[in-house]
Amino acid sequence: MMMTDKEAEENLPPCSPHYKIVPAKNSELKITEKYVLGDCNSATFCVRFDWNDKYIAAGKGDGSIHIYNVFTGKCSYTLCENMLEPMPTTNIRYLNKLF
Repeated sequence: MMMTDKEAEENLPPCSPHYKIVPAKNSELKITEKYVLGDCNSATFCVRFDWNDKYIAAGKGDGSIHIYNVFTGKCSYTLCENMLEPMPTTNIRYLNKLF
C-alpha cells in the first residue's frame, strides 16, 4: 500500500536531534533528505560550496575541515585533523586557481 505525500512527510526522520524542518501548510515546496554528510561528533560551524558545485566543505568545531562530494555524499578529503590545540573552523574560502 502506497503512502500519501502527507503520510510520507510525517514519517521522515528528523534532520537533527535538536531541530526539525516543518514545511508551511500551504506551500508547494517539498523538501526531502538526499543524504546526511558527516557525523555529529563535532559541531559544524560553516559550510561552503566550491565554484563548480561538486564539493561542499564543512568547518568543524574540532578545527578539521571535511570536504564532501555532493554527488556521492562521501567524504573526499579531511584537512587539519587531530590538531594539538584545536580551534573551531569558522570560515572557509575556495581558491579558483592555483598561483
